[in-house]
Parts: sequence; C-alpha cells; structure tokens
Amino acid sequence: MSFLTPKMPAPPPVPEVPEAPDLGRAAVMAEEAERDARSKRKGRGSTIVAGALGGTSETSGTKPTLMG
Repeated sequence: MSFLTPKMPAPPPVPEVPEAPDLGRAAVMAEEAERDARSKRKGRGSTIVAGALGGTSETSGTKPTLMG
C-alpha cells in the first residue's frame, strides 16, 4: 500500500431524483383496469360451474340435483 492511495473508498454517486408521477395517466390506467375488472365478472353461471368442481361441502345422503 502506498501513502498516495486514499485510506477510505470514494462515496457512491448520488442517485438521480425520480421523475414526478403523471397523475393524469395514472387516473386513465386505473379507470381502464376497473373497466376490465367489471367486464371479467361473471354471473350466476360461473358460480354453478365452480360448485361442480368440488368446492361445496354437501353430505352424501342428500337428494341428487340436476348438477349431479
């Protein structure tokens, strides 16, 4: 080690300041996401199909229904 080298390493560079968020664009994106979520909603038919996949807790002594 030489006496000409610094004893402490140089500090890391200062991070750049992030850009200000674009609130107008964020509002438009939130509105589109909400619209997409509403369009993906299903009605009563999806509930019936989900029940046929084994998500119900029925006893085996019940009367059979149209779904089996």
